[in-house]
Amino acid sequence: PGEMETAIHRIVQEALTNVIRHAQAKRVDIVLERRDASLIVVIEDDGVGIDPSQSSVAQLGIVGMRERAEMLDGSITIESSPGKGTSVFLEVPCLFES
Repeated sequence: PGEMETAIHRIVQEALTNVIRHAQAKRVDIVLERRDASLIVVIEDDGVGIDPSQSSVAQLGIVGMRERAEMLDGSITIESSPGKGTSVFLEVPCLFES
């Protein structure tokens, strides 16, 4: 559905904006796949990782991503280590048939 498509697009867009602004990455990969009754999106970069001491303003994009995922009854998991990049995992229920 269009609302789902738009929300997923915005989440990926925000993740890529964060990579461009903060990650100093040389590479970013995006994987989109359907697994059983879920749509999975993974955005991974090889950048500097997320610094837990970043200001709350920098975290607003992540909050927005989480809110959009929750509107789709989905979830976002973010894994990061300083100097080892960041991975964003989005999982939402699949609302369409193959």
